[in-house]
Formats: sequence, structure tokens, C-alpha cells
Amino acid sequence: MNAGVSRARTDDDHIQSFAIIVDQPIPDAMLNDWLDLLLAMCGQDMLRIKGILNVRGRTQPIAIHGVQHLFYPPIELPGWTSEDRRSKLVFITRDVPRAIIEETLEAFLATWPDEGPTA
Repeated sequence: MNAGVSRARTDDDHIQSFAIIVDQPIPDAMLNDWLDLLLAMCGQDMLRIKGILNVRGRTQPIAIHGVQHLFYPPIELPGWTSEDRRSKLVFITRDVPRAIIEETLEAFLATWPDEGPTA
């Protein structure tokens, strides 16, 4: 997993934005469980989450978008715009340390069972 950080310019020091890049395809069920955990822990302070994801077993990228506790249904995009197939997630948070998001994601990715190929 790679992490990129960019600070949003705001008048509130409690608000931050950053990006996380995941090199390997993400298991679909793991993604749902991880996002559920994040929203349960700090949903009100997860101001916005969006991403283009490489989901294991799918050939097309998946777009996700959420605002606090509300997540819109994922959308399968028509195709990748480049050869880069890494997942890219962008977070805008209030008083949620980037480390919490990265550490929970790393833990889920490390312990999630290999589902093998899906049809």
C-alpha cells in the first residue's frame, strides 16, 4: 500500500484530505467490511470518501462515493483510463488521523482470506 498526502486548504485545522493507493486488487467483501468499520468508528467525521478501485474478480474499475454515513451504490466504470490498475481512495476527514485509516486497511488486507478467482 502506498499513501499520498495532500492537505486541503481550509480555515479549520481539524479538516484534512489525503489519498491512499492500494497496489493489489481489493476483495469486494473486505472492502465492504472495512468501510463499515470506518463508518461505525468515525462516520460523522468521515466527511467524504471517493475512489476508483480495482476489485478482485472484476475487469472494470469500480467508483465509490460516500458522505459521512451515506454511501452511494458503487458504479462499474466502462474501463480503465490507463495501464495503472491500482486502487485510489481519497478521504476528507475531521479529526480522523490518517494512520487509523491506513492501519485498519492494512490489517484487513493482511488478514482477509484469499478468495481465489471469482466468476
